[in-house]
Amino acid sequence: MRLRVLSLLLLVLASASASALAEPKRILVLQSFRNAMPVNSDFFAGIREGLALPISLPVEIDSEDLDLSRINDEEYVRKLVEIYALKYRSSPPTLIIATYTPAVRLLLNHRNELFPGVPIVFCAAELSAEERKQLPPDVTGVTSKGDFAGTLNLMSRLHPDMRHIALILGGSDLDTSEEPDVRKALRPFETRLEVIWLRGLPLSELLETASALPPHTAILYVVQFGDRDGVSYVPRKVAQAASKAANAPVYGLWDTLMGAGIVGGRLIPIEQQGVAAGKIARRILLGEAPTAIPVVTMEQNPVIVDAQQLKRWNIDERLLPNGSRILNRKPSVWQEHRNAVLIASALIVLQALWIAALLWNRKRLQRTQTSLSLECGRRAQAEELTRRLQKRLGLADKQSTLGALAARIAHEINQPLIALKNYAQAAKRYVPPDSTNGGKLTELLAEMEGEADRAGTIIHKIRRLLTSGHVDAVPIELDPVLKEVLALMDPEADAHGCRIDYRAAGLTPVVQADALQVQLVMVNLLRNAMEAAASNAQRGGGLISVTVGKAADGMVEVSVTDGGPGVPADEVEDIFESLYSTKEAGMGVGLATCRTIVEAHGGRIGCSPHPAGGTIFHFTIPAAQAQH
Repeated sequence: MRLRVLSLLLLVLASASASALAEPKRILVLQSFRNAMPVNSDFFAGIREGLALPISLPVEIDSEDLDLSRINDEEYVRKLVEIYALKYRSSPPTLIIATYTPAVRLLLNHRNELFPGVPIVFCAAELSAEERKQLPPDVTGVTSKGDFAGTLNLMSRLHPDMRHIALILGGSDLDTSEEPDVRKALRPFETRLEVIWLRGLPLSELLETASALPPHTAILYVVQFGDRDGVSYVPRKVAQAASKAANAPVYGLWDTLMGAGIVGGRLIPIEQQGVAAGKIARRILLGEAPTAIPVVTMEQNPVIVDAQQLKRWNIDERLLPNGSRILNRKPSVWQEHRNAVLIASALIVLQALWIAALLWNRKRLQRTQTSLSLECGRRAQAEELTRRLQKRLGLADKQSTLGALAARIAHEINQPLIALKNYAQAAKRYVPPDSTNGGKLTELLAEMEGEADRAGTIIHKIRRLLTSGHVDAVPIELDPVLKEVLALMDPEADAHGCRIDYRAAGLTPVVQADALQVQLVMVNLLRNAMEAAASNAQRGGGLISVTVGKAADGMVEVSVTDGGPGVPADEVEDIFESLYSTKEAGMGVGLATCRTIVEAHGGRIGCSPHPAGGTIFHFTIPAAQAQH
């Protein structure tokens, strides 16, 4: 008894194992085109969608790209047959799906050598009625036909003033096989339209010709797999290039060309062809006999157009026939934001109810609100007055402090300056007139006296600027003012191992400024540049460039560029603040004073990194004519 039970269990397990290891169904998809063709992806996506097989039916799908649109001579076809016969000899497919006419005809002509007895499902095959009658009983599928006449009628309908029609047709055997059907469709139009054949043209010549077509022309892109020189193309790329270059709207025959620049046409729906073929294949794999499944004929192609191309060529949508599909149309606000519109509408209704409730209480609260408003107004006025008084007190205190400090400094410095001047004047009296170096000594003492006067003037003006913000701006020529500073700073530059390069770019600007204050700014900037350049002199940073140029809004810009280590990005905003310095012995006064002087003149000062290393300090001052 136990032995029987054990045998029964082993039998059940063996059956389950055999079921789990059942051979999957093998589907072989033969594509007419090479892998680079976008149409292959559309065919394959449609086939997979149409199959939709249950999980209980394992399936393996292989795909082969025959490239028959590019090469279709006898030797190539014979080699293909030999290769695939050898490749699938030991594991033939359960079912074959062939896409487009060349692959279908290859299978029908060499079926006995390749896959004898294997059912065939085709899609997008352009087979004549006679060819469909001669199909073997286990061959079925979906036919298609390029609707030349329908597309020509659509073009005539959308362009009532059309006088010329240009036809783009390639030079390969597959291209020229379409010409008889095209000529047949053209017959009703030959009496009223001039036909321009763009047959087998190389791409560059095709684009040049398409860009110079006569007015009132429309273009029908039939197909171009190759040109008269034997060069192969991807048809979609040809359509894309032609649509971009052409001076007339382009129409096509396959929906894979949508988005490539064509207006549209009565288009063969490639993915739908694949779906229909996939559904037929599913029925066969689930056990239905191919002989019981008739060939599906898709002769009437839908009208599909691109909304963006309609707009580009000013084509009225109202001229389209009923049932036309318009792609790439910009959705309306309702279509694009339906949920947001509904939510906003609900919020508006709620807000309206809330406003009604508030209005109902308005009369009862009006007196309280009025008194509160008056009180709030008085309080706001008092706070504003307090804020203004505090601001004025702060400014007054700051001006008083700065003024006192400036006065004290000016007083302390003026004393030795006056003494220096007096000593110089006294020394001149003691110079013997007949001394050998008397003239030179007298000249030096006079310069010393002048520099003492100059220093006193600078101190006076800085004090006045800090205490009142006043600038004695007059029209001055900027070039001699800068050259005077550069001459003054040359010895100091030599001491730092630096060289100053001055370029005015042929400009001799006249500015509205105080010359001494401008020179003070330049001295500060040049001294900082020398210190920075000297620290980087070993790496070629010893050059300092001074340039003058025009700026926007009637301003003149002066730039000082050094080759130093540069200013860290996080310190750029702070270096012009008072008492802020990046140098160990710095007081943080120089650049702050520069900013005060420049802004008092109505200009701006700033800095930026130099692409080659170092820093560019630049400031602007108004040109004299801008002030007038």
